Amino acid sequence: MSQELFTAYSKFSEAILEVNSYVAEVFANHEELKAYSPQQLQTLRIIKKNPAVSQSEIADIQGVFKTAISNRIKKLEQDGLIAILTNQDQRKKAISITQKGAELLVISETVIFENLNDLLAERFTGDEIIKFTSQLDEIVNCLKLEKDGDKQ
Repeated sequence: MSQELFTAYSKFSEAILEVNSYVAEVFANHEELKAYSPQQLQTLRIIKKNPAVSQSEIADIQGVFKTAISNRIKKLEQDGLIAILTNQDQRKKAISITQKGAELLVISETVIFENLNDLLAERFTGDEIIKFTSQLDEIVNCLKLEKDGDKQ
């Protein structure tokens, strides 16, 4: 690995940690969001993006053990943010987001956007943001291609 790529990875890792910490603090200071961890809201996002997803699939996506997902799912279900549907033979459980869950996600995304916009809007131009987003998309595409190649 080139030294530049190693440095980029280190900086990216540090940025992810700082962003996660920032998001957790924003959520902790917001009346409607403080009852949920960033991980629970991320789980909710995954469920919204992948209707009828299973707990095992969520664990794979988040890179955590199924027990961690079980705890998150329990809280989200108790609060009416998700519904768990069981097929006829009772073995496959599919998780879907409720209207209440979708509304909470809109609130969380709006709150994060507003806070980040206030923090960063004067530091980056629209073109810089578009270029950065495009580069993130390319990274995601590379990772998905690699993951899909492992399945074949």
